[in-house]
Amino acid sequence: MDAQAVIGRLNRIYGADKGFRIYAVVMPGILKDFRRMLEAAAPGETVREEYRLEDGKAAIFLTGRRNTSGEAEIEAEVC
Repeated sequence: MDAQAVIGRLNRIYGADKGFRIYAVVMPGILKDFRRMLEAAAPGETVREEYRLEDGKAAIFLTGRRNTSGEAEIEAEVC
């Protein structure tokens, strides 16, 4: 799921444009935390983490791995 899909899903949960504001506020911190965990993992190892939003209406699930050249591949899902 790309950024626009995450924003779209958050908009469906929270209402038009509020999803984008939530994304803009919480996603930088979530990605920073997740990248730190991903950096600690071995190349090829899959890392999965769940981030629940404070109001409990949604959760963002990130799954990622570093490929053999060290680049991060991250997928997001919003429920």
